[in-house]
Amino acid sequence: MTFVLAGFYFEQYFLCIVPVLLVGIVITSLNFGFVYFLMLASLPVCIPIFIGSLSTDLPTEPLMAILMLCYFIFLFTQKNNSQKKFLNHPLVQIIFVQFIWYTVVMIFSTVPIISFKYLLAKTWYIAAFMLVTPLVMKETKHFKLAFWLIFTTLFPVIIYTLFNHWQHGFQFDNSNLMSAPFFKNHVDYACALSIVFPFLFVASSWYKRGDLKKIILQISQLIFVFAIFISYTRTAWLAILLCLPIYFVVKWKLVKPALLATLAGIILFVAYLTFENRFMRFAPDFKKTIMHHNLADHLKSTETLNDVSSAERLYRWVAAYEMVKDKPLTGFGQGGFVANYKNYAVSLFTTYVSGNVEHSTVHNYLLFLAAEQGIVGLLLFLLIVAVTLIYGQRIYHQTSNTTERAIVMGLIISFVMVLFDNMLSDLIEDVKIGTFFYWIIALLIVQDLKNKKNNESAITQ
Repeated sequence: MTFVLAGFYFEQYFLCIVPVLLVGIVITSLNFGFVYFLMLASLPVCIPIFIGSLSTDLPTEPLMAILMLCYFIFLFTQKNNSQKKFLNHPLVQIIFVQFIWYTVVMIFSTVPIISFKYLLAKTWYIAAFMLVTPLVMKETKHFKLAFWLIFTTLFPVIIYTLFNHWQHGFQFDNSNLMSAPFFKNHVDYACALSIVFPFLFVASSWYKRGDLKKIILQISQLIFVFAIFISYTRTAWLAILLCLPIYFVVKWKLVKPALLATLAGIILFVAYLTFENRFMRFAPDFKKTIMHHNLADHLKSTETLNDVSSAERLYRWVAAYEMVKDKPLTGFGQGGFVANYKNYAVSLFTTYVSGNVEHSTVHNYLLFLAAEQGIVGLLLFLLIVAVTLIYGQRIYHQTSNTTERAIVMGLIISFVMVLFDNMLSDLIEDVKIGTFFYWIIALLIVQDLKNKKNNESAITQ
């Protein structure tokens, strides 16, 4: 009570959260699993709250902070061989190197306070969704529980959003606010659905034909597709179309060729645009570049880059490219894009929404990383992606249990959904999207260690 009164008296409202954190730490120290699964269940329904100059997503982020604090207490007070093996895994080691780079970038940041807040948030993202995961998610039954918790809180949000769409006649121009207050916009909402979508097929395989749960999941697959379509999010549309091709890429052991082909495609695309400043040819006509209120007009204008969404992306991509040229090593620091990009923007690409009232960023995660964390930050992220997918393919083929094998495939496909959704967005920094990035990596590592343990047991018998 003292913290609450002090918070209101001194107008430092973040102090009101302290009692909640203290109670949470006590509960978590007694039972990691309870708070962990509560955090997962809260993810689809958490709501951004502003406390003075600070913002947080309640109740998920305080739960992350509680888990982070308890994890570090656990780490320094308990000996756990399985956790030691997890921390020594190559993927975890690379992420640790990435985290060290975050710290270096923060030191050289143009906005050090914002970068520090970013580093703090990233710490509890990684701690709660990655480092705590092997302590809780040890068996298949734990993944099943996690899925049903996420599904049962996300599904009502989908129904709520569809109801809002129905009330507005499923109109394209109203799509952005239909999932509020649970999602900031239609992009976040649709991308979250596309990430969970592969798990519906995995979960459906757990039950026999005619089982009520299987019927619910099969109907949900159709509802998810409809909900994603009605969200009018082009990236999410394409993402779910990739599910089947990804399945065969992993099944036929084509991950390495696919990664090389993708990398070659990106390099050629960037080289084509930057050679002799060829990208200048794509500058939009300010008068013709508008927001279309009809889906057909919107899609047609996308082809010619005359819709304001695509044109504004070009405006920011060009600015990010110029920023990378200026600070290629450490970038401008986490949060530095919004503070600096207008100084590097090319006026020829300006649109009528370039004022950027909402303070949104690059709308391409690779450029976002390069601008804020330098080429080193970008390369570290690409390394994590490549190693995760290569390991994922290997883990899939080494897993003998049919149920676990299906879960691994679902994790890989969902991971690619996260990546693809970020090609036209910067959602890995979003609590409802980025947390899945670390959670999936952690679950793949858990399965990898489990496979190794099973192999060692088979050898000794």
